[in-house]
Amino acid sequence: MKREKLPKGSLEIIDLLKENGALTQKEIIETFKLKNPRAIRYTVRQLLDRAFLVNRANFEDMRSLLIGINPELSLRQKNLITQQKERYTVMSFV
Repeated sequence: MKREKLPKGSLEIIDLLKENGALTQKEIIETFKLKNPRAIRYTVRQLLDRAFLVNRANFEDMRSLLIGINPELSLRQKNLITQQKERYTVMSFV
């Protein structure tokens, strides 16, 4: 059975959205200035496809969407985030 993993950088994006609430994709990319914008867009798309994040209408600028954390995350998804954080913590101490 294949072990499911989150895309690289997904924890940083999830933490950013927990702290700041919903942001546009452009705002997320601007926050991570030193990272590759294409990689950030890929990670956001993967998290949207896996229902970790959701799109909402941006009433201030209808040309863009607000991206936020899915308020209805399943227990499996929450466990996956926790496991990824634990793995990241262990790897940073090694």
